[in-house]
Amino acid sequence: MPEDCVQRIIKIGRKSLPSVLTRGMEIEVNSALITKDDWREPIMTYLQYPTLPSEKRVRIMATSYLMWNEDLVRKSKDEVLLRCLGKTEYMKVMGETHEGICGAHQGGRKMCGLIRRYGYFWPTMLKDCINYSKGCEACQKHGPIQQAPSIPMNPVVKPWPFRGWAMDLIGKIYPASSQQHCFIIVATDYFTKWVEAKPIKTTTSQEIITFIEEQIIHRFGIPESITTDRGSSFISRDMLDMAETFKFKLLQSTPYYAQANGQAESSNKVIINIIRKMLEKNPKQWHEKLSETLWAYRTSKREATGMTLYALTYDHDAILPMKIAVQSLRIAHQHGLIGEDYSQAMLLELEELDASRIDTLNKLLAGKQAVSRAYNKRVRDKSFEEGEIVWKAILPLGAHIAGYGKWSPTWEGPFIINQILEMGAYRLQDREGVIHTAPINGKWLKKFYPTMWDSQAVQTDPGIEKEQG
Repeated sequence: MPEDCVQRIIKIGRKSLPSVLTRGMEIEVNSALITKDDWREPIMTYLQYPTLPSEKRVRIMATSYLMWNEDLVRKSKDEVLLRCLGKTEYMKVMGETHEGICGAHQGGRKMCGLIRRYGYFWPTMLKDCINYSKGCEACQKHGPIQQAPSIPMNPVVKPWPFRGWAMDLIGKIYPASSQQHCFIIVATDYFTKWVEAKPIKTTTSQEIITFIEEQIIHRFGIPESITTDRGSSFISRDMLDMAETFKFKLLQSTPYYAQANGQAESSNKVIINIIRKMLEKNPKQWHEKLSETLWAYRTSKREATGMTLYALTYDHDAILPMKIAVQSLRIAHQHGLIGEDYSQAMLLELEELDASRIDTLNKLLAGKQAVSRAYNKRVRDKSFEEGEIVWKAILPLGAHIAGYGKWSPTWEGPFIINQILEMGAYRLQDREGVIHTAPINGKWLKKFYPTMWDSQAVQTDPGIEKEQG
């Protein structure tokens, strides 16, 4: 099996009406008996027997029609005669035009233009063509995926340091380090943007628990919340027990929706870029460069806060090697201070720390609002109700299904909305009633349209009142 193929089980629903030729209808469009509920009947009656009583609107509409060999035809604006079709006939014509031997699965408007060009007409022609195109299962399965966001941004701002952390894993990393580390676990504080990271060999839940205890709780205290993705090591029973023991919220984003844990993803990119530039001769020594990377990151000014992570945490910048090699004014001034003056200077800095953090919070809020305004301009509202039938995108994007390869569909299903969760997330269930354990973001769902052959629209004939003139 090719490497880019994903082996998975795809449930195939058996169609009761699989194609145009097996729907119990012949392709030839011949004259059929005109019944009383046919939209053509009042017009044909008036044209054949104009002296009989008839409604005014029927008489007005009849000016655009004439009888031709016992068939009703419409006179178009360009003087072309279009044969008028009833329900059974126009369903055959739409089926053959859209998905027949010469059908190219066109959109509704183009399909309507083709049918007019072929010389057919009925009052709700455009609407029916659009509905037929929407209901085509092949078109729905292979349709494009909407990249625009489906709900407005919900920015996360923690008003104080180390109350909320975002966690994620980098990896699997190749080549592995000389100590066989294959992953990096990264945690980022929402307020200060302080980053803790550690190379690990495996992604077991015990590794994650040890990291949280040693790198977060023992250094910064118990947080209010930790946000992760839905990796198996993050949602294990041991992790849930730990969250219950320490009384912090363990929040998970939906699969394949990195925006929900954007802080962690942003930190990952910066760390990877710094390490990549530090490695020259031996890429297997990347685990030794991790501590230097964190130091460089913590002592760099961040645009979101306007301060370095070190200064925002301790209210003064770290002493860097260059300040010792080329003595700065700060170092020279400190060397001249006596013990009491030095203590007073440190206390003054600590008193100013709260004011600095309040200023930082205001900058964070202003920055988040600006980003939200730009993000929300791209939003295409999309929501679903419980019990609604939907398609689900095949994830990850671009995955090839074994046996289909290049011809793999982009959507699978249909599924049923079982539960509406927060922030645009949903829980699905199969038509057999099996509920999916993992939620899915609404961005990866789209509405399911039944085919016109199976929907109520096939059973109701457009009446004469739907005539558009």
